[in-house]
Amino acid sequence: MLPAFFIRSRGLGKLYARLFTPLLEEWGLTQTEADILLFLANNPGYDTARDMAEKRHLAKSHISAGIEALAGRGLLERSWQEGNRKTIHLRLTAAADPIVEEGRALQRRYGELLFRGFTQEEICRLSRWLDRVTENVDAALEEE
Repeated sequence: MLPAFFIRSRGLGKLYARLFTPLLEEWGLTQTEADILLFLANNPGYDTARDMAEKRHLAKSHISAGIEALAGRGLLERSWQEGNRKTIHLRLTAAADPIVEEGRALQRRYGELLFRGFTQEEICRLSRWLDRVTENVDAALEEE
């Protein structure tokens, strides 16, 4: 029998979305656009649309549309490395700083809500177990 966590996992997304709604409305962003900004801020060294698609399992079409919108608003810049005009690298601009700061605060709040009543040791143990579950899911999806 599966733990209730896996059956009710949609609730995780609903809670995250509920926490982010005020930020999205304040800055006129979509959830995907906020996810792009926070991914770039929280994952140094991963700065391409491909990285986001692989690490966050976001749809490439949504990522592309989000990048276009964010670049158009001056929140991120695109660049190419010398000798490679195929891969576009993304960099946040200073204009994104207040959004990232607020988004990170919401992510911390989300974590606080999820792990209320847990010791640090329990959080670490659970993280390791869930990482193993995630690896199993990724492997199963690759097999199909």
